[in-house]
Amino acid sequence: MSLLAGIPSPDQGVWYLGPVPIRAYALAILLGIVVAVWVGERRWRARGGEPGVVTDVAVWAVPFGVVGGRLYHVVSSPDAYFGPDGDPLAALAIWRGGLGIWGAIALGAVGAWIGTRRAGVRLPAFADAV
Repeated sequence: MSLLAGIPSPDQGVWYLGPVPIRAYALAILLGIVVAVWVGERRWRARGGEPGVVTDVAVWAVPFGVVGGRLYHVVSSPDAYFGPDGDPLAALAIWRGGLGIWGAIALGAVGAWIGTRRAGVRLPAFADAV
């Protein structure tokens, strides 16, 4: 564990691809989604599930999770958006950062429920596999 503590943080968290900022935090989230779907597909197939179901469910769960994460952030930091110097339209500017994991989990689960219903699989069995 002390080896991991010795890994230095990068000196920057944003790289620019021309005028487009590429944020390390966003890359980490995207990598996590890709790995979760890949591992989930393997686990789902090992339990006898049909290939592609985890990807189909992720199409619902990921956007719901992003919206839930943003809603949680806006609700838990209302002054930045609805306070005296706040900007309510900035609540829509998700590219400026601000996601809350608990909102992402909650609404992501709703998206997974919708996705499993559309795929014709039971949510408890799916959740246990992934």
